[in-house]
Amino acid sequence: MNIDWLTTYLALIPVVLWLASTTLSQRTNRSLSEVEGNNTGKGVFLHPLAHLLPTTKIPQWQRHLQRAIFLWLWLCLTLAIAQPVQRGAKLPDLPPERDILLLVDVSISMTLTDYTLGGQKRSRMEVLKTLLHDFANRLQGERLGMIVFAENPYLLVPLTRDPTLVQRQLQRLTPTLAGRVSAVGDAITLALKEASKQPQRKPIFVLFTDADESIGRVDPEAAAALAAASNIPLYTIAIGSTAATMTGGTGGLAYQPVNLALLQTLSERTGAKTYQAGDTQAVEQALADITRQHQNAAEQTQRYEQQPLYHWLLLAGLLPLMLWQLWQRRANA
Repeated sequence: MNIDWLTTYLALIPVVLWLASTTLSQRTNRSLSEVEGNNTGKGVFLHPLAHLLPTTKIPQWQRHLQRAIFLWLWLCLTLAIAQPVQRGAKLPDLPPERDILLLVDVSISMTLTDYTLGGQKRSRMEVLKTLLHDFANRLQGERLGMIVFAENPYLLVPLTRDPTLVQRQLQRLTPTLAGRVSAVGDAITLALKEASKQPQRKPIFVLFTDADESIGRVDPEAAAALAAASNIPLYTIAIGSTAATMTGGTGGLAYQPVNLALLQTLSERTGAKTYQAGDTQAVEQALADITRQHQNAAEQTQRYEQQPLYHWLLLAGLLPLMLWQLWQRRANA
């Protein structure tokens, strides 16, 4: 809950305290006057040791000075809470950037082990995570977002300039996170919906999938046509073998190779290209092609260097109080 609007009313607190102090002082003086003027003592009860209390009256000027010091202290504290700053030089504007949405397939087929890295079998999901981590590292300075999909698409990471956030969310990716089968068309549709929130910016879609066919509410080619109409390129990166045979185990799954022809159709319709994971040169070419795309002007707000001033207000408020306390100690010594 935002309570910043209360800061303005903090300035009224010293006035309220002053009124309360004045009223209490008047009542106390009135009561003492009544006690001193009441000779009969009816209805008056005093402590037996009341006569031991000091009877020295505080001069009127000291009372006024003490109130002024406390009012000044409260005023300084109120201004310090408002966190005043001294504005310095203007900070440079943010550089142009690209909005890149990563569409990541997390269907059950990502458990297949048809990759060999370092002499060991690796699942498609392990290769996919490595590839996405490399993408996040290489695309520093761009705004990255991530949509995961299988039977249903979900926005996992909104567009952000923090690549570390994307890399941390990669650790959460597991097969069947969003279902068992791939709905490519639904994922592209969700990406288009996210892009429509900022129509003045041109995003780039990068689809990572091993789909052999799309099972969803939206046909992939129809979704690609909508992306082409919005002038949004859709790069596709095929995960897994494109052959009808494989060397790794299927784990009891009905295996079908990735439909490379479908991915090429989707990319070509939007003026982009298709690449295959596991091919180092192809991935380098994908990164080069993406970085040649149009850059968006970064959302600019006037930014300035700021020097906090609250400590000076605290010093200005506490110093008179400390001097007053030292003077009283010496006077009473």
